[in-house]
Amino acid sequence: MQTTAIAVATVATKPPTQKRAAPVRRRLLTYKDYAAITPNDNGNYELINGNIDFMPSPTPQHQDVVAELTTQMRIFAKSNDLGKVFTAPLDTTFDEINTFQPDILFIKKDRAHIIGAKKIEGAPDLVIEVLSEGNTPKVMSFKKHIYETFLVREYWVVDLKKKTIVQYLNEEGEFQKLGSFKATDAIKSIVLEGFQTKLEDLL
Repeated sequence: MQTTAIAVATVATKPPTQKRAAPVRRRLLTYKDYAAITPNDNGNYELINGNIDFMPSPTPQHQDVVAELTTQMRIFAKSNDLGKVFTAPLDTTFDEINTFQPDILFIKKDRAHIIGAKKIEGAPDLVIEVLSEGNTPKVMSFKKHIYETFLVREYWVVDLKKKTIVQYLNEEGEFQKLGSFKATDAIKSIVLEGFQTKLEDLL
């Protein structure tokens, strides 16, 4: 009896290739989303590049400096009929995905049209930020970029730890650093023309 050998070929098979799922792009939030999500009576939120950012409450020293500087600026601006000075919390909208709450802002008289019923609708002429523990370098760098891009004319950064005020002036869409002023140095505003102060007088 003849036997026939049957060769069985085995074919190596690869597991089916799984396609990688495309990364899900999160939708950037707009001012409309921001207004609907955040509490109406809470100024501890900002809309930064389409993300809602919570800001911890500032320190008493921070608030004291903001209040003193705001008072000085308001008295000067009003007595010289130059414009309006506002302080946070107040929504200041630059575009649909960026709404900040600058500590202090000044709007010149001839640009009063950007003062809306509920928020500031455009770039102020002067923005002053008093740094607090909740201000990370990344966030402050992005804010500076937005202020610069949307043509905030003058920008101050008050650093209470270093006891300095850094002053910038916007020239053709770019901030130029005018100086870093120590507590005893007088700093003069370009936009709020004629106004000057010293950090030591605010502390």
